[in-house]
Amino acid sequence: MGNVAGSAVEERAALPGYERLDGAIPVVHPPGFGERAAKARDLLEAGAASLSEILDVEAPVLEALLVADVDWDRAPRENQRSYPPGLPYFTRAATPPTLVLPETLSAAFGPRTNATGALVVWHELAHAFLLREPVPRTPAWLREYLPQALSAAAARRTGLPLEEHLQEIDRDPGFTVRSFGGRADAEDQMSFQNLLLVLGVAALEKFGEDYLRALARALWEETDIVREERAEELLAGSLGAGGRGWLASRAEF
Repeated sequence: MGNVAGSAVEERAALPGYERLDGAIPVVHPPGFGERAAKARDLLEAGAASLSEILDVEAPVLEALLVADVDWDRAPRENQRSYPPGLPYFTRAATPPTLVLPETLSAAFGPRTNATGALVVWHELAHAFLLREPVPRTPAWLREYLPQALSAAAARRTGLPLEEHLQEIDRDPGFTVRSFGGRADAEDQMSFQNLLLVLGVAALEKFGEDYLRALARALWEETDIVREERAEELLAGSLGAGGRGWLASRAEF
């Protein structure tokens, strides 16, 4: 989660021989993947509708590219080296900006429940929404927290079985979201993302959705690098009264 690519030479996302399924968010897909493309389109459109309402912004212009495993190395990206197989990402190296979705989701994603696929897709979709405006550099926990919390908010709105997913998350992986850092393997990276999801859901239950809009707008208004202390201020301020004390009480934080 959280692979967001920057600017580079732009190209069309479509791969030779791929087909296009039109919609509010079109999905380009390999031949024979029409049913999967339709499911991806419906999932993206449901997520986009939720995120637009939560953030009070129009959905960005983008499309999705469903990539067959054998074509993964040919998907649009900024660097010569491909992204790890099965890891969805958002890239602005194509016109329009594109959500690249793998045929097979990486085994690194867990827990595997009925909510996993949607949460992963909506996380990357949230990055696309947030990058509609310049976003400053922030600590990793804040950069990934907002997409995780937004994906959880979308899940709550659409009736996704989120509680089942949360019950399978390890709440004590040996670090907090702020202490996590340095070189980490895929398992620890996933544990980090899951802690952010747990924190995001708890904040939604305590403070409601409005703080997500406040936090996004606060980030869009920042002009300098957001360092640790300022990151905490932004999140606590967005939560509103009692926010700082509540964060201090959370084991994940």
